[in-house]
Amino acid sequence: MSEVVVVGGGVIGSLIGYRLCREGLEVTLLEAGKAGQATRASAGMLAPHAEGLGGEELEWAREGLERYPELVRELEAASGIEVPLALSGVWSLERPPLRGWEALRGLEPRPGGYLDPVRLLAAVQKAFVSLGGTIRTEEARRVEPGRVYTATRCIAARQVVLASGAWSSRFGLEVRPLKGEALLLAAPPPPGPVFVGAGYALPRGAQVYLGATQREGWRPGVGAEGLRWLQRYRDAHFPHLRGAAVLESRWGYRPAGRLTVGRLEPGILAATGHGRNGILLAPATARRITELVLESWRTRR
Repeated sequence: MSEVVVVGGGVIGSLIGYRLCREGLEVTLLEAGKAGQATRASAGMLAPHAEGLGGEELEWAREGLERYPELVRELEAASGIEVPLALSGVWSLERPPLRGWEALRGLEPRPGGYLDPVRLLAAVQKAFVSLGGTIRTEEARRVEPGRVYTATRCIAARQVVLASGAWSSRFGLEVRPLKGEALLLAAPPPPGPVFVGAGYALPRGAQVYLGATQREGWRPGVGAEGLRWLQRYRDAHFPHLRGAAVLESRWGYRPAGRLTVGRLEPGILAATGHGRNGILLAPATARRITELVLESWRTRR
C-alpha cells in the first residue's frame, strides 16, 4: 500500500508527489503516457496579469512567481538538470511591434516571465524518484476511497490525488479538453513573453515559441486549420518573423473548465482545471494539496 497515489504525471501531479515525498510520505505517481499532455506542449508562461487572473487565482499566481526561483534552484540541485527560468517581465501590446523586438525598448513590462516546462518536469520527476517516490506507467481507470484501479490491478492507498489534467473528466470532474497548438520558430527571441491580440511570442532557448490556438475536443495533432491560424497570426502581429523557418509544431490538451483544488470526499483529492495557467499555478496547487493530505494523515495517526 502507498500512503498516497497521485494520478497524473504532468508538472502539477509530479510537483505534488515531490512535495509529499519531502514530507516523508510514501508516494506512487501514475503516468498514463498519453499524447497531448499539456505540460510537454506548454509555453511555460508566467504571466498573471496578461492572463487576466483575479481573486485567489491571482494570489496563487503571485505565489508562483515568488516561489519559482527558490524551487528551481532546489530542483536543479536535487536532479542535476538545469531549468531555464527568466523573470524579466511580460509585455502586453495594443499594436504589432513593426520594428521587431526593438519596439519593446522603453516600454515597462508587467511582472512575470517564463521557464522551460519540459526541463522542469524532468527535474521534478528525477528529484521525486531520488526521494524514494515511485513512477508507474499506468493509466488509472477508476478510483474510490482507498483504491485506484488500472487495466491490470488495484492499487491500495490511504489518499488519492487526481491531477490528470483534461483526462480528469473521467472521474466526474468538470473539465474538458481545449487543445492548444504552437510553433517553434528559428528566429532571435524577444526578451520575455510578448502578448499581442489573441496570441503571444516568447523565448524557448535561442528560438521563438509562437502560440497558441484554442480548439475544443480531442482531435490530436496540429491540424491544417490550426497551422493556418498560427501563420496568419504570425504575419499580422509579428511581421518580422514572417520568413522564420518552422522548426517544429507542438500541441496539447489544456484542462479547461472549473478549477478544482481540494478534497472531493474522504480519501480523494483533486487538482485540475488550471486551463493554460498550470505551470504558473503549480507551486500554490502543490502546497495546498500537500497541506490537505498532511492534515488528513496526521488526523488518522
